[in-house]
Amino acid sequence: MSAQSVDQLAGNLQIVSATSFYRLTEAEFGMPGLVAIESVGPFVELASVGPFITIHDSFLDPGLGIGHHPHRGNERLFYILRGEIRHDDALNGIQGVMNEGDLARLTEGEIGMLHREWNGRDDVRTHAFILVYTPDTEPPIERASFAALREHEVPRRAEARGVETLELIGGHSRFAANNSAITTFFDSTLDEAAEIELEMPADEGLILYPLDGAVRVSTDADGSRLLRGSSQMHPEGPDELAIVWSDAAGRTLRLSAEDGGARLLRIGFARRDDDLVVHQPWRRSA
Repeated sequence: MSAQSVDQLAGNLQIVSATSFYRLTEAEFGMPGLVAIESVGPFVELASVGPFITIHDSFLDPGLGIGHHPHRGNERLFYILRGEIRHDDALNGIQGVMNEGDLARLTEGEIGMLHREWNGRDDVRTHAFILVYTPDTEPPIERASFAALREHEVPRRAEARGVETLELIGGHSRFAANNSAITTFFDSTLDEAAEIELEMPADEGLILYPLDGAVRVSTDADGSRLLRGSSQMHPEGPDELAIVWSDAAGRTLRLSAEDGGARLLRIGFARRDDDLVVHQPWRRSA
């Protein structure tokens, strides 16, 4: 991986900059009205991070979306940050609606699905954060399914002074991914100068994805870096994301908002054999 895109500090804090993201548009989707900022996946240097094989920050124009196409074997989490997305799986006769604030789980199953997703609103550009991974359940999941944690069901807590956290996946949420490595998925809003001190469990990875404002990430031994939620390179995406790794002793991590308030997503996962996989040699896949 090029030094320009990832700055590694003592092996436990990695910064992935917007220079290594890819902006997918009509050329890749085959239809207008869709934009996805890919930070992990086939179009960028990072082939996978922990269990995640694709991470998209996605936008759908009013009334538009992607037509029916096949998938099998994997599972997707759709977190709807704004607007709505409608889902239709023609193969399995499954339909669903994902509203603002919902976290939806689309399991493809071994049989697979033939699905389409589109923005059902005519007045709002939908914004969705999408995680793709492979289930590790035994026995394997045979048939496709759709499930959603609705906005009013998401546990909310004051994690620290000036910090509100939505616990989409975690100890207080009823929702889970069908992959045992995925431990947490939080959406945190920090007031200006607010700070969170986190004790990371042993042998865990944590993805920090800023949505708005600026958040300083400080580790216990290796200094700090500033993550910004806006980028000149990709207008819809952040300027960088961070991946923090803990070892057998765990790790202390501090997050603080600078230059006003901030909002960021935190996705935790158990470390396994392949924590981070880079395309070798790196090339942008078609």
